[in-house]
Amino acid sequence: MQEFLDRVAEVLEVPSVRPEDDFRAVPMWGSLTGFALSVMLEQQYGKVLAPGDFAHLKTVGDLAAFAGVSA
Repeated sequence: MQEFLDRVAEVLEVPSVRPEDDFRAVPMWGSLTGFALSVMLEQQYGKVLAPGDFAHLKTVGDLAAFAGVSA
C-alpha cells in the first residue's frame, strides 16, 4: 500500500497522501492530473480507468481498491 500511496502523492505533487484523502482536493488538481492518475493506474497496475469509473472514485483508498491494492 505504501508504494501505491507514494505513487499517488507523486502524481498529485504533494508530500504524502492517506487512503482517506480526497484526491481531488489537492491544490494542483485538474484534468491533466486526473489523466496522469489514469495513466499511472494503467501502466503500474494494469487497470484501465474509464471516464464513468472515475466519477465514482473519491478517495485515495477508492483508487487503491480499483487498482487492487490492499492495506
